[in-house]
Amino acid sequence: MDQKTIQKIRKDHQDNILDELRREKAAVLARASWAVEELLAKLELIDGTIQLKISFLSETRGQEDSRDVWRRRKLICEEINCSINEFNAVRKKAELKYYYLIVTREALGLRRHEMVQKIYRIPDKKKKYELDNG
Repeated sequence: MDQKTIQKIRKDHQDNILDELRREKAAVLARASWAVEELLAKLELIDGTIQLKISFLSETRGQEDSRDVWRRRKLICEEINCSINEFNAVRKKAELKYYYLIVTREALGLRRHEMVQKIYRIPDKKKKYELDNG
C-alpha cells in the first residue's frame, strides 16, 4: 500500500470514530432531555388530578349541613394533599434531572441554556390545600 492509501484509510477511520462520538453525544443528550420531559408530563397529570378534585370541592361548597358531605369534603381534601405531596416529590426529581441535563450540556461544550430553560420549565412547589381554600 502506498502512503496516500494509508492516509485515506486513517482519515476514514478517524471520521468514523468522530461520527460515532457525535452520535453518542446526541444520544446522551436525548436521554437526559427525555428524563426531564417524562417527569414534566407526570407533573401535568398529577396537577390535572389535583385541579379536578379541587373543582369537585368547589361544587360541594355550601353543602356542609350534612355530616356525610363534610366527611367526604375532608376526605377529598386529604386526597388532594396526598397528590400535592406526590407532585412535590416528582417536582424535586424533575429539578434533579434538569440539573443533570444542564451538566450534560456543559460537559458536551454547550454553554447557552436559555432555550432549555424555556422548554423545560419546572413548576413551582405546591402548598398544602385547606378546606377554607375551596
